[in-house]
Amino acid sequence: MDFSAERTESLENGAKLLSFRAPHLNSVAFSIVLPFVPEGTPGVAHLVEHLFFERAGARRAKEINAEMTSRGSEIMGYTAVNYMCFNFSCRPEVFRPQLELLFDMLSQREYDDAEYERVLPVIRNEIFEANFYDSRPADVLRELWFDSRYIEPILGSSAVLERTDREEIDEMRERLFNRGMRLFLTGAFSEEDAAAVRESFGKMPLCTLEKTPAREEERETREYNRIGRGRELQVLVTYHVEHADERLKMAALWLRNGLFDGLDAAFFRFFDEHGFQFYSVDGNYSVRGDELVFSWLTYIKKEDRKRFEPLIDEFEEAAEHTDFCALVRPYLYDNLVFLADSPERLCAHYVDAWSDLGEVLPLSEEAAFSGTFTNETLAKCWRKISLSLRRIFYIGK
Repeated sequence: MDFSAERTESLENGAKLLSFRAPHLNSVAFSIVLPFVPEGTPGVAHLVEHLFFERAGARRAKEINAEMTSRGSEIMGYTAVNYMCFNFSCRPEVFRPQLELLFDMLSQREYDDAEYERVLPVIRNEIFEANFYDSRPADVLRELWFDSRYIEPILGSSAVLERTDREEIDEMRERLFNRGMRLFLTGAFSEEDAAAVRESFGKMPLCTLEKTPAREEERETREYNRIGRGRELQVLVTYHVEHADERLKMAALWLRNGLFDGLDAAFFRFFDEHGFQFYSVDGNYSVRGDELVFSWLTYIKKEDRKRFEPLIDEFEEAAEHTDFCALVRPYLYDNLVFLADSPERLCAHYVDAWSDLGEVLPLSEEAAFSGTFTNETLAKCWRKISLSLRRIFYIGK
């Protein structure tokens, strides 16, 4: 694959821009990542995200939405536990006006009472809807982190948010604009488009990203845990690695795919041979600083627990002999070329890689690094994960 169109640059204000130009395509994609340390009241960052859609200079929410509609391009935003992201994709001819709109939204610093009052019911409804779903596995995973800053729900509590001081909201908004800002631009953009990014977000005043010490959480290390009652069980198996290095973080995606993605994955082959015919398993991993939590979730009946439980150890051992390169390399290495054909997917990929590693990762570096993976190196990485702190949760229904 030719990576000559890929470029990484430091901007005037200390932010970084990673771009991949493909002038033969018909779309442009842009993403901006605003990292923050999750201090303060849970949910405030998410509230600020909603406020950004309420005003952009002289424009109000209706004008913002109408402007996006006129271009056939919607600006999307989401808040994760330690960063906020905004992104859009569009036709090349409307890129600069859409970029200007996003810049004006994120540059907005003042809101009136009516705008706050419009945002709070939306958040209240999000929390209301979230409570309809069985979030117990996600709650368990969130509460595993040893750094207690990462264990609070992103949405927070509507009752608490309604009483939150405006000063705290303003402070959260200001902390978002720091030198950890990362920008991603892909597709059929022109040099003038890239210059517009440099002249806008590249000159936005930024503060220092404060990296405060981790707040130690009381460590719950009991291996077997029961949550709820019922004849049907969700089985959540987690592995908690401290001091994960870059190689392990990059290998985690390969391990997840080889072990759990697709019906020829190691998980399905192993358990089918041992009398469990599963049709789905949810393999996952998350990274927070140097902590890595790897997990898998499946479903069994209560009467099968005694037969199933010993197989977890056997599966972990058998997984070391997985032909990862045969199962994964065609998708995650050979198919990297596909990303260059899809600006939106490539931007999302850049953001995901940043989320895992804490820094921008060009495709050229990813290909060079992952190209060195062998079955032996991946088996060694899996061994490190499987021998880390393991906890098993039986969640009843």
